[in-house]
Amino acid sequence: MSNSVYLVTAKHVLFGTNAPALLSPIARLKSYSRAGTTNVSARTLEIDLGQLLSAGEVRFSTNRDVAIVRIEECSSNDVNIVSYLPGITFLSPERGLQIAAPEVICPAKDVDVGAEVFMFGYPTSLTGLIREIFDPSEPLLRKGIVAGINLGKRTIIIDCPAYFGNSGGPVIQIEHPALNQTRFRIIGLVSGFVPFQEEWENKTMGYSHLIKSNSGYTVVEPIEIALELVWK
Repeated sequence: MSNSVYLVTAKHVLFGTNAPALLSPIARLKSYSRAGTTNVSARTLEIDLGQLLSAGEVRFSTNRDVAIVRIEECSSNDVNIVSYLPGITFLSPERGLQIAAPEVICPAKDVDVGAEVFMFGYPTSLTGLIREIFDPSEPLLRKGIVAGINLGKRTIIIDCPAYFGNSGGPVIQIEHPALNQTRFRIIGLVSGFVPFQEEWENKTMGYSHLIKSNSGYTVVEPIEIALELVWK
């Protein structure tokens, strides 16, 4: 249903490698009404994924790392009037979410190689020190560039390292349509890092050792794959 509000994330965040078996039947979403100001209002949703999955409100791609969850249905007369689906509970006193407007979406054909991007994520994989100086439930940004696009395989690669906690986060392209204008458009979501692989071989003893590390490149699933699930 198009006249609705969806959450978009990487499929493996909800299902691991065993879709449609959920990793957890309950998820919590924390959003901020005014990020970047000194008066930030945090709002937390509890999402009963098991109930929504049974009701057909959780959809995922069979061959791409994308999943969507329908949480709101909008009025046909006024999109600002919404009703939350059964299984959605606000845990914070304030209700309501700020929703990404359609004009902020950038299809893969409009993504520019070399364009600067912001990648969102949560520092859950960092050492204990970060927890002493920063709340791991709040997002951190990384900045990189679009390294390459393959329209045939519908793949975007960015030169920006991703770690555990970045999966499913949005990637936003920074655009300058005019000298005095800057706009931000979502090109996709983080799927995972591209590994750098080395193999060491001891020919005398006849054994080898394989090492995989983070190359600093990240795979991004184009945002239109999520839109296709909406219209499915």
